[in-house]
Amino acid sequence: MAPPSVRYIAFLRNWGIGPDQHDELLREVRDLLRGLCEQVIDARIGPDRIEVDFVASDPEPVRSRLSALSDVLQVVGVGESSPGSLDEAVREATRLIGEGRYWEAHEVLEGVWRSAEGREKVALNGLILFAAAHVKLQRGDEAGYRRVLRRALRALESSGLEELAGLNLRHLASAISGALESSEARYIRIDRDRRPSPET
Repeated sequence: MAPPSVRYIAFLRNWGIGPDQHDELLREVRDLLRGLCEQVIDARIGPDRIEVDFVASDPEPVRSRLSALSDVLQVVGVGESSPGSLDEAVREATRLIGEGRYWEAHEVLEGVWRSAEGREKVALNGLILFAAAHVKLQRGDEAGYRRVLRRALRALESSGLEELAGLNLRHLASAISGALESSEARYIRIDRDRRPSPET
């Protein structure tokens, strides 16, 4: 009996390509991994690393083949753990955002958003949209990044909350406003002390 298929994300060192090369990279990765995995779902390009999102029963042959492109830093199973409380989820999401892992942060937040209520649910929606905007940017979609980031800002502001689980939402909203005013699309990360900062 074959092992079950699992969704994974492989993190590769970025060798100098930008999000504007998303479509070409995705085609190249799909060609490279043909026959080794069931599906290559996506590739996301950040400033430091590239994420390859795939489904396979064994990630090791995929890891080995991806090393032809760049150093494979890590391969993680998607959904291996799920933070239980809102505080745990926000802490985990801010850690992931600090590492530029926006898609995973989105998934972690979505889990607690489903059961949240009131102003917390609105603020969580803003954080989810914030992460989703950055996924758009990783895919080279600057117009989509700005559109979703504006929605994130509206949700954070309309929540009326100053902070959520130790994350200063007012500072995050200010960082988002600054990013939207900039002519250049840029990543906003949250550091270990949960302070948002634009990436330069």
